[in-house]
Amino acid sequence: MTQQNRKQFISIGLLVLGILFLYLELKNNASLPKVLTKIDVFLRGLSFVMLSITAIYASLVFSNKQRIAIISLIGMGIGFCFLFLPGPTILKGSAFHLLFSSSIAFGMTTTATRFVTVVSTIIVCLGAVFLFQTAIPSLNSSALYLLLPGIIVFTIVNTQKVICERISLGLIVLGLLFLCQPFFILFYQTGFQILLTGLTGFIVVAHR
Repeated sequence: MTQQNRKQFISIGLLVLGILFLYLELKNNASLPKVLTKIDVFLRGLSFVMLSITAIYASLVFSNKQRIAIISLIGMGIGFCFLFLPGPTILKGSAFHLLFSSSIAFGMTTTATRFVTVVSTIIVCLGAVFLFQTAIPSLNSSALYLLLPGIIVFTIVNTQKVICERISLGLIVLGLLFLCQPFFILFYQTGFQILLTGLTGFIVVAHR
């Protein structure tokens, strides 16, 4: 086995383990010791790390970037379906993991940079609309699921690194102002999401 094949095998193994830990529900298994039935949250956290590492690693070790881009785009589509369509709680709970990791892989492998930049900008703007609207509470809770994947893809594919840095820093400052101001409760409630979006974008830009 060559070193390249070994790296690809590790990437696939991390993906399988990440998905397994994401959908493994031990709390409903009465045959297991009580201690083991309480580690579902830990396994989901570990799954998030594994899937994120897989997204980065697979984008680097596989030569067929187009195939990775298509797979990650399908993963994002599945994540959005889990998020907005009715279904079991375990599927809705996995939407963020799928969207976050798939957006990393898609941003690193897509070649349609201009089109994807426009689409990711629209997704971020749509997430902001969801965040600040008050008519439908369920949309508020799903805003971060749009903001983070959108800003990740935007900051990866956008060729203007300085603009990405300024936008990310602007969101960080805006989020801090929202959290510190004592006048508008809506701004306070949305400050953390804005701050986290800016931090995520800045981290991605800093590692480009």
